[in-house]
Amino acid sequence: MSVKSTKDAAGRGGPEGRQGNGSAGITPRDPALVRNVALVGRSGAGKTTLIEALLEANGMITRKGSVVDGTTVSDSDPAAIHQQRSVALSVVPLPVGGMKINLLDTPGYPDFIGELRAGLRAADAVLFTVSAVDGVDAGTTAIWHECQYLGMPRAVVITKLDHPRADYDGVLAACRDAFGETVLPLYVPVRAGGNAGGLLGLLSGTVVEYPAEGSGRAARAAEPGELAAAEPSRAELIEGIIAESEDETLMDRYLGGEDIDAGVLISDLETAVARGSFFPAVPSSALTGLGTAELLELLTKAFPSPPERSLPRATDLSGSPLRPLACDPGGPLAAEVVRTTVDAFLGRVCLVRVFSGTLTGDTPIHVSGHGLADRGHQDHDTDERLTHLYSPLGATLRPVPFCVAGDIAAVAKLGTAETGDTISAKDQPLLLATWEMPEPLMPVAIEADSHSDEDALARSLGKVAAGDPTLRVERNAETHQLILWCMGEAHAEVVLDRLRDQGVKLHTVDVVTPLRETFATPAAGHGRHVKQSGGHGQYAVCDIEVEPLARGAGFEFVDKTVGGVIPGTFISSVEKGVRAQMQRGVASGFPVVDLRVTLVGGKAHSVDSSDAAFQAAGALALREAAAAGSIQLLEPVSSVVLSVPDEHVGTVMSDLSGRRGRLTGTSSSGGDRTEITAEVPDQELLKYAVELRALTAGTGTFSRHYLRHDPVPGNLAAAGR
Repeated sequence: MSVKSTKDAAGRGGPEGRQGNGSAGITPRDPALVRNVALVGRSGAGKTTLIEALLEANGMITRKGSVVDGTTVSDSDPAAIHQQRSVALSVVPLPVGGMKINLLDTPGYPDFIGELRAGLRAADAVLFTVSAVDGVDAGTTAIWHECQYLGMPRAVVITKLDHPRADYDGVLAACRDAFGETVLPLYVPVRAGGNAGGLLGLLSGTVVEYPAEGSGRAARAAEPGELAAAEPSRAELIEGIIAESEDETLMDRYLGGEDIDAGVLISDLETAVARGSFFPAVPSSALTGLGTAELLELLTKAFPSPPERSLPRATDLSGSPLRPLACDPGGPLAAEVVRTTVDAFLGRVCLVRVFSGTLTGDTPIHVSGHGLADRGHQDHDTDERLTHLYSPLGATLRPVPFCVAGDIAAVAKLGTAETGDTISAKDQPLLLATWEMPEPLMPVAIEADSHSDEDALARSLGKVAAGDPTLRVERNAETHQLILWCMGEAHAEVVLDRLRDQGVKLHTVDVVTPLRETFATPAAGHGRHVKQSGGHGQYAVCDIEVEPLARGAGFEFVDKTVGGVIPGTFISSVEKGVRAQMQRGVASGFPVVDLRVTLVGGKAHSVDSSDAAFQAAGALALREAAAAGSIQLLEPVSSVVLSVPDEHVGTVMSDLSGRRGRLTGTSSSGGDRTEITAEVPDQELLKYAVELRALTAGTGTFSRHYLRHDPVPGNLAAAGR
């Protein structure tokens, strides 16, 4: 997000160059006039294009932008333009009849599920976008069940009815099969020349026609044939609404033949949608504008306002629970950062959902971030001053005087705020419960192109990580590689693009699995370090015996010298030398583990022996023992827990076996899913986040944790793996 002039934005086809009469927007003082709606669905379902159609229909822009051309309002991120798909959460405020609808455009690609989760946190209702061409995928179904668990009101919009391969009836049936029988259409398409040229309202009996792109809409009474064709859908809709009604007499009256007033049905419909027990479906076409007015009516009249939704739990900074918050502009300030970007001119810009109180400019605030230390985001509590407050419209920020509870705003020039942080009053600091973030499980190793680029890389990584809680940055203590743990290849590409956009010169390298070495058989070593230089000698001789220990036993050093052949002050020097050589490795450069070293003899000189000399002798002795003995490579093995749909269990288990995995158990996890546990070498898991997604059509998930190091099979060790 950044402030752009009208001239600059017009030059790249931005929203200012296409603004209509409604571009000024509104800043509501009453939370009841706000609607926060997240658009979710698979990548390519038409979420971003639908927002363009809604903006055009409401006069916010004069023409729709294009995802391919990178001219849409919500996909202003350079990475989104490059990939031609949404990669980050974006907010588009839409004023409608004195109300403000905050449309939250979320990415549909699985790599960016963290941005989707942030959108769900900021939203009070969810609009599921399903393509009439591609239908419902498993990922969208999983998100539906997640929203169901959260109790979020939902509706379905079926897009791309203008497409030659559109199958509205088939996709509606697929939605009902995937989401449940309470998904029912409010309108049905009316065909004109083979295309959907209008919508028949099942409750109103009126047809609204959309003759062609840009030619407006006209209403007429439905023809008898149209009403007859739609009667089964109308009857099912009425029965579905009545089933959710709090008036228990309605069903008996309806079954008795009474014609229930449309106003009563609409009122009950809106109540059921707001409480999340009924899920209307609306057909649409962004190309012709079909369904845009009907969709806006649904969003404003049926979706809940912020005061109708429960708020996140709040604690004080020590973690003690506080009284539940209310969506009250006069209440204690409680807001949350749901997205963070870094602008070249404004610095850190935070997208903030206000849950309680009112944000105003030039106000002291407290910024708290807790609970993400495992992602590299250390706990922090700082006092800052809020100076700049904006209403975001894609890449454009428009100054606003305040932001009340329930609304969303952008805050600039906060020095420490990160995604997931809580913003509260300086004199009443608090902390909101964080939302669940997926674990990044695909490692990418990077290096700066030159030594001079390393400082720039470190600074830019801090900025990128501050806005991306699904990214984990780690310097591996054993391989010393800088590892970016990402959600998948597309996520990694976006992170690398953002680093390079900040002028960082870097490249990726192969991830080195942190192997270890150990002795497979007992061995003996002789270390002799004797030098004469400038009249000062170095003299140290030691003899050691080495034997392997059990996995995980660590290191033992035993002194069995007799007769003081090595003075006591130098015994520890031998041990230091052995330990130092163990860290450097004795065969392939990996640390040596799990062995006992016994010092059995040696020689010293009364003048020329020294601590350094005996350290060198100890290291030489261990290297000689390694040359005489047999060295075994050890590889890390992780315990993996997978959750996959039952129909993919056989495929996943077969794949794990091919990865040298050892299955340790399976159990039903409910909902037609199976939990699989296995032990798998880390080398086989480098790209597993991507490969499991391909095996399970995006429905499989897994977690992992380090278990132990096991011997590398001989054939793989010989091949250098």
